[in-house]
Amino acid sequence: MKGLFWLVMVILAAFLVMSGCGQGVAPLLSPEANGPVAKVVTKPGWEGKWENTLAEARKEGVVRLYSLWGSETRVLLSQGFKARYGIELEFSPFARGSDLLAKVQAERRAGLYLADAFGAGPPTLLVTMKPEGLLGPFEPLLSLPEVTDPKLWIGGQIPFLDKERLAIGMLAVLQRHIVYNTDMVKEGEVTAYKDLLKPQYKGRIAMADPSLTGTANAMFGHIARDLWTVEEASDWLRQLIRQQEAVILREHRMVVEWTARGKYAIGLAGQTEAVAEFIKLGAPISVAVQPEGHFISSAGGGVSLAARPAHPSATAVFVNWLLGKEGQALFAVKGYGYPSLRLDVPAEGINPIFIVRPGEKVFQDSEELVVFRGEMLEVAKKVMDQASR
Repeated sequence: MKGLFWLVMVILAAFLVMSGCGQGVAPLLSPEANGPVAKVVTKPGWEGKWENTLAEARKEGVVRLYSLWGSETRVLLSQGFKARYGIELEFSPFARGSDLLAKVQAERRAGLYLADAFGAGPPTLLVTMKPEGLLGPFEPLLSLPEVTDPKLWIGGQIPFLDKERLAIGMLAVLQRHIVYNTDMVKEGEVTAYKDLLKPQYKGRIAMADPSLTGTANAMFGHIARDLWTVEEASDWLRQLIRQQEAVILREHRMVVEWTARGKYAIGLAGQTEAVAEFIKLGAPISVAVQPEGHFISSAGGGVSLAARPAHPSATAVFVNWLLGKEGQALFAVKGYGYPSLRLDVPAEGINPIFIVRPGEKVFQDSEELVVFRGEMLEVAKKVMDQASR
């Protein structure tokens, strides 16, 4: 019996120690007695996805963007994005879409995937980059409601430029292609493309190269498709070069700068961002308003993702921010000086000449027109070769 008694006592002592009566051990009580049990909370839907993406993005620390966007726009975006998320936005600027394409193709041949996204106009993205398989899908990366909500966009949908949804246009740019020096040309003196064939403008016109992707190609395609025929547009271009001795510049920005400096009285199809920039600086230039009509495009304000982004999470954070209200206020209004396609981004401070006037005739940009403009590159090249003989 004594052995049994001591055995019971040993078991009882062990139980008391395990139940928390021993020093430094919490007593064995019900969960309710110990207070509420901490639970791991996972946010549902887009919130959880966004927090995870943001955490990974900060580890990656950088987004590399190859673009044709101007210096002011690049600085605004870099500073704004870093201030918001602490992530660097590194730009590799290019003057032409063909240069951007050559860079990415060279990297691919070397087995390098350095770029995360591309910033350029629809021709560069859809005619130059897309056929080479260099663009990746957008929609898996878009998660913020302020981006995905169609009610926040003009037209009631995210402004994809193509059916495959590989490029997005962000600007509502009214294209006014004829820029003139106000000290040399009076307001209302030029109101149509054919006015440029008048004798008084011989030797006084600088024009961007329409055989390169960019504003001049967009203008040439618009004239050939919306206003006239391909034959009529080709004849006009031929006369402009041969008869009017228009100087052709490969640098679209230079067209605007030389017009602002008075080297030429008229600049044709210069860089749209540069027009807004020089007007803001007080340069003596303005744009012609043409009753024959203008077309609205995203100009250089398009964005696409690399097929294989080097920093996928940081890229996702960037495009959600860029397409949001804050990003568009910096990119469209402050950077480009044009209205955004977002309905909640005020157009305050934008020069009225870049906003459609009541009753003004306009033509909407489209994927079909972008493809047509690509075809017009070769047409323009042939015309220019003929005119120079």
